[in-house]
Amino acid sequence: MELMTRRLNEDVDLLTGLTQENKLLRQEIRVAREAAEITASLVAQQFEETEKLLRRFQTANAQRRAVLNSATNIAIIATNNKGVIRVFNTGAENLLGYKAKEVIGKMTPLEFEQPKELEAKSRALSRECNRPIHGLEVFFEYARQARSNQHEWTFVRKDGSTFPASISINALKEADETVSGFLFIANDITEKKIADKALMESREKYRLLINNLPNVIYNGYSDGRLDFIDDKIESVLGYSNEDFTKGGITWFDLVVPDDLDEAMGVFMDALKNDKTYIREYRVWSKNCEMVWIQEGGQILTDEKGEIDFVTGAFLDITERKLAENAMIESQEKYRSLFDSGPNPIFVLDHSSFEILDANPRALETYDYTLPELMGKNFVDLGTFECIDYMTPGKNKADPMTCQKVRHFKKGERPFYVNYETCPTIYNGRGALILAITDITEMVEKDAQLIQASKMTTLGEMSAGIAHELNQPLNTIRIGGEYLRTMAETGQPIPQTDLLSVVEEITSQVDRASEIINRLRAFGRKTDFEKEIVNINDPVNNVLGIIGKQLDVENTTIELELEDNLPPFLAHNNRIEQILFNLITNARDAINQKLAAADTATDTGPDSIKIKTWGAGDQVFMSVCDTGGGIIAENRDKIFEPFFTTKEVGKGMGLGLSIIYGIVRDYGGEIELYTEDGQGSKFEFAFPILKRKNRGKK
Repeated sequence: MELMTRRLNEDVDLLTGLTQENKLLRQEIRVAREAAEITASLVAQQFEETEKLLRRFQTANAQRRAVLNSATNIAIIATNNKGVIRVFNTGAENLLGYKAKEVIGKMTPLEFEQPKELEAKSRALSRECNRPIHGLEVFFEYARQARSNQHEWTFVRKDGSTFPASISINALKEADETVSGFLFIANDITEKKIADKALMESREKYRLLINNLPNVIYNGYSDGRLDFIDDKIESVLGYSNEDFTKGGITWFDLVVPDDLDEAMGVFMDALKNDKTYIREYRVWSKNCEMVWIQEGGQILTDEKGEIDFVTGAFLDITERKLAENAMIESQEKYRSLFDSGPNPIFVLDHSSFEILDANPRALETYDYTLPELMGKNFVDLGTFECIDYMTPGKNKADPMTCQKVRHFKKGERPFYVNYETCPTIYNGRGALILAITDITEMVEKDAQLIQASKMTTLGEMSAGIAHELNQPLNTIRIGGEYLRTMAETGQPIPQTDLLSVVEEITSQVDRASEIINRLRAFGRKTDFEKEIVNINDPVNNVLGIIGKQLDVENTTIELELEDNLPPFLAHNNRIEQILFNLITNARDAINQKLAAADTATDTGPDSIKIKTWGAGDQVFMSVCDTGGGIIAENRDKIFEPFFTTKEVGKGMGLGLSIIYGIVRDYGGEIELYTEDGQGSKFEFAFPILKRKNRGKK
């Protein structure tokens, strides 16, 4: 019994120990599980933080690229500390003409600088730093000195052209302040320099105008306050300009009360009409003398039509002698400018065009003496197109420009001029001032260029022309061989057959002669005088010459020509030149598209469509093709001389430039409609003939 009790107690003790160990084991397992969960949570949290950092890095990198590429007009270039380019943004590509892949890792900023300018900067910086500084070290020295100000440099593009740029140079530093590279930020300041120069010239001209005109110039407001009046006011009224601009005196304080209502009435009438006025009234001078003045003014309004400010000038007309002296002084200045002018100048009667005066340069250019010209009608010297300035409602201050007209020196020797006509008053009568520019040399060079282009075009069309001529020649040959065979064999030729053969030979000779005449008309040098042209005639003439060539090349021509179109003044064979160039360009564009297209791809029907129509006071023509179109970056360049997208040896890039010049010569307009891969359409508008030219032909 005791033995059993002892064993039972031992078992109980063992069970108790096992229970305690089990509790400890469970506790350890729970602790281990909690530790694992915490560890897993920490790992997950760390992973999330890492992922967030990665996303932030990717976002920041994308933002950096977006910022760099969005600056399309600002060049951003970054280098390492050796000067090797690492960053070259879109703006740098646009300004310098290089692609990023051309320069990254291969070139240094020295490629974009003028050697002489860099050498001058090097010498200046070397003197400043008292040590030799050369080449790339110039830029790095600016960055090391932390100069935040902009430096003006001349940049050199890939094509060798140059432009002024404003550049800032900054050092790129690591956390330990060591320099790891350099950042160059530059922008094109060409327009700014042009604007600055224009502003300076404008200010100088305005200053000279104020100083040299006898009138007193002012700027002010409708209530009589003045914020500017030039110094001549003191000599007229005794007041200084500061009396008005700072002393609180208004212009209405000086106007004689009896004249104020009438003066304000003129002002209000001007406000309702063209906002310009001329009025005469009396004012009090500082020493209480009454002074008559004549004032011419201009009212300027804002977008709402409210008066913004008033500007103008006035002249003291109190003493008639003063007025006469002012007129004499004005005449002397006019005569000085007139006589010393570098170009021919004529003064004509406004209505009859009788020559009233001519400057020395006009006498030299036209080889006449002044007595020979005085009283002569200007139209006797050459073509003269003049708007009737006396037409009611016509602004008599409007000048008129006429380009490329033929005039004659003494002895009927022709030369070519541009002129500008401006109405004026001469010795109390209506007159016109003509400023002449001799353009003979330019016209001759243009004619040579156009003639060379014509010959090139004819050369390109030689295959079609030969084919066109071979047909009548073959017919003539067949008829001749028939007659010879019949004669050699002694067979009688029926009268009807003989007549038919002779008529066919005559017809084919006429056909060949017509082709040759067309070629001669197109190839001849253009006469200078314009002729009346129907827009459909050049179209039919050109297709008569190159139509067969296009047929041989499987190029389809679609015509949509409106009948009874009004004529315009031009040269028939120059309009043909336009069509020749555009049709050949369209043909080349279609052929290039077909050559580049996948043979398994249906590109649709390809053709050239020529359309003419009239609208308003213009006549229109368009040439449309189904070629590959013109890419966006080339659309602004296609009318520039020598610009071409063709392979070397297949075009000089003069065709569209010549077309542009011809259209502008006839007062026309040209528009291009194109999309990459969608073909191109060139549309022209010419002013219809309304009146006859006046002058020698």
